[in-house]
Order: sequence, then structure tokens, then C-alpha cells
Amino acid sequence: MIVYGVLGFLRPAIYILLFPFYLNHFSTGEYGLYNLMLDVGAFAMIIVSFRISSAMLTYYYNYSHDRKLVKEYLSSTFSASILLGIVMVVVLYFLGPILFPIIFKSELVAFFPYGITVIIYAAMTEVGTVYITYLKNEKEIVKYSVLILIQTLAVVFFQIFLIKYYGMGVYGALLGMVIGWSIVLAAIFLFERGIFTLKINWSMVTSSLKFSFTLIPYIAIFWLLLQGGRVFLERNTTLEDDSALVIVGIFSAMMVISKLIILGIESVVNGIRPFLFEQFALGKHGDLLQIGLLTKMIIIIPLITVPVVILVGTNMSLFTSDVEYKSIAPYMTFACLVVFFFIYVKLFYQQLIFAKRSDLATLLSFVALVFLIGGFTYWIPQYEIWGVLYATLLANVVLATLFYIAAQKVTFVRYDLKTIIIYPVMVFGLIFIIEWLMLDYGYSYSAFGIVQCIVVSILILFLNRNNFKDYKVLFMNRNKYKSA
Repeated sequence: MIVYGVLGFLRPAIYILLFPFYLNHFSTGEYGLYNLMLDVGAFAMIIVSFRISSAMLTYYYNYSHDRKLVKEYLSSTFSASILLGIVMVVVLYFLGPILFPIIFKSELVAFFPYGITVIIYAAMTEVGTVYITYLKNEKEIVKYSVLILIQTLAVVFFQIFLIKYYGMGVYGALLGMVIGWSIVLAAIFLFERGIFTLKINWSMVTSSLKFSFTLIPYIAIFWLLLQGGRVFLERNTTLEDDSALVIVGIFSAMMVISKLIILGIESVVNGIRPFLFEQFALGKHGDLLQIGLLTKMIIIIPLITVPVVILVGTNMSLFTSDVEYKSIAPYMTFACLVVFFFIYVKLFYQQLIFAKRSDLATLLSFVALVFLIGGFTYWIPQYEIWGVLYATLLANVVLATLFYIAAQKVTFVRYDLKTIIIYPVMVFGLIFIIEWLMLDYGYSYSAFGIVQCIVVSILILFLNRNNFKDYKVLFMNRNKYKSA
């Protein structure tokens, strides 16, 4: 479980690990452009193979009783993902030059070479994710670890090499991502001989696509909640061209730092999902104590990262001499609150997905989408970065509330409300109080970041001292928590 959690954190953490490198080799506008392209790539992952990789999370268990069926399902899904990806890359090759000027205001955001590169990257990522999810479900720790490490190290190496030594800038960063996934796909073909086939079991693929099709709108909304703000900011700001990309760059830096919290939740969810779903599958015989401990982790681990994230965001001078990035300090506490609310969405989403209620997740997400788009449209022209944060917080609160109500009806979980609700309220309340007091007395944001990190970290550790003891027992001796 710990291995999955650590490696699940490592892969998306690439862009955090390279954060100081980007700041020192990209201008603020180039960094904004790079992050817009990452947003395009994330959205492209939704449509290039119709997110069939997401079906592997749950449909794998439909065939897990028969090794032959599991292998057939893997081969069929993997091969279909390749074929669908190729078709969509070709389609987007012709549509991209038409769509980019409509979506983006700045002429610097070009489809060639940036857009097409991230679309190829997205297609390759989706193919690889099918197999990586399969390995996770199989608990094939060695192969899973090797692939994640290959992808991480390859992307880091080639991005640094192409940017620093070839001076390829944003395009070099995107190309490095493509090369990294190319190596991963080569390794997959080496590990799983005969995984690609033209004799696809379309019945298996069709059932998976039905699941993923209904999930696509939710994933698109998920993308809007986490990444769509940059696109709307670039499009709706009153600034023009270079200035628009600069403000996107500043906003991107703030959100990249804040998303350390999201990386915390992703690493936890990736680590515990196979074990959590295993308990869900036992129904009434599932171990309630183990389920309770696992779900509390989804809140506790990201909460621990909050004071560290604020510390980093209020001390940007440690990472770059570009004074423009110092302007993110006033946003950091509120940005962390916005991001933290999304953790509740992820928590309750696990229950819906296990119950295969992607249709319900999608329906409820549309309600949140109305609030999000309305907030972007109304607040961004007036408040720019603050407008994005206001709208995103509103949408996250609405979606988390709706998901909780629905999730408890389809897969009931007895949550520890003290850990899930009261502790986060105490932590954020203390942070806001410290910020208000220190700024009122004339202290700098840098000083605030240091003080709150020390005080709040101590509070979090104190509040969760009993939980940590339970986790020690769980990880050191899982047999104690097997079903009675």
C-alpha cells in the first residue's frame, strides 16, 4: 500500500520537482504557455481514447476470477486504446488549428508545434495507463514500480536536456514528456509480450466504453475544476497577448504549489484504492475499521501538506529571482482552501465509482458545472485570479455536498466526522487567524509562512496522534484488520 502511495505521488510530482527549474529557464509568459499546454493535454486524455483506461479500475474485477479472461480483457482494452488514440490524433491534427484560435485569445498559443505534441503525449499516456492500472489491480509491485520510475526519470532527464542544453524552451518540455512515455510503452511491450492484438473482444471493450462514456462528462468537469481556470483566465482577462500569458504564469505558479495538496490526495487514493475496493466488494462482511482508517487517510495526508504549501508559496524568493512570482503570496491560504475542498469530492467519488454509478457522478457534476461557469464568467473580468478562486470554491462546495449525499446511498461508509470535518476546520481557521494577526501587526508574508507552518504542523500532529498509532498497526500488521 505504501509503495503504491509513494509511486502514485512520484509520477505527477515531476512537475513539482521541476518547478524551480521551470521558473529559472522560462519567462513568466512561457511558464503560462507551458501550463496552458498541460491543460490541453489533460483535456485531450479525456477524448483521445474515450477514457477507456478508467474502466480498468472496476471492470477488471468482473474477470478477476479467471486468469484467461483477465488477460483477454487487458489485451482487448490496451489494443482498443491504441487504435482509438491513433484515430483521434489524426482527427485533432486537422481540427486543432481551427479550434485553438477560438479557445485562446493569444496568438502565442499555437497548435503547431505545441498543441499537436501534447495531444500525442495524451494518447500515449492513456494507452500506458491501461496497463499501469492493470498492474496496480494485480498488485504487481515490481513491474508497476519499474514503469513509474522509468517514466519519471525519463521525463525529468529529457526535459532538462532539451531545455537547458538545446534551448528548446516550452517545446522541449513537451517533447520530453512524449519521449518519456515512448520509453514506457516500449517497456510495456517488453513486459507483456503479445499484449497488442487485432483480435479484440469488442464485447468487453464495448461494456467498458459504456462505463467510460458516461464518466467522460464528469472527468471533463473535473478538468475544469482543477485546470480549466487557466484557460478561462487567459480568455477573459482584460489584458492582451504577452500580459495575458504573464498573469496565467503567475496563477499557474500559485496553483502548481497549491496542488501539492492534490498530489497528496492522489498518492493516497492510488495507494489505498485496491484495498478499499477490496473491502467494499465484501459488502456487509467488509472490515468497517479498516475502511474507516483508509478513508481518514484521504483527509489527513493532504491536511499535513497544507502548512508546507503555504510556506513555499509565501517564500518564492527561495526559488526564483523573478519578482513577479512574489505576488502569489496573498492568494496562498485561500487557494489551499479551494483545493482542499476538492479532496471531499475525491473522497466521496470513490464510493460512486465502486458502485459503477458514473452516470450519477456525471449528472451531479453538471450541477456544479453551472456554478463554475457562471462564476468564471461573472468574477474573472472583475477580479481575475481572485475570480477563478471564488468560482472554483463555490463549485467544489456544491459538488462535494451532492457527492456525499449520493455516495452514502449507493455505498454507505461510516465516516469519523471529527477527523473528516472538525480537524480541517480547526486547521484552516488557525491559519487565517495567524495571517490576519501577523499582517495587521506589519509582518511580511514570508514571516507568516514560517510561523503558520510551525504552529499548524504541531496542531495537526497533535490532533492525529491516535490515528497515526492506528496506521502503524495497519501497515505493520494488516492481518489484524482482515475481515472477521
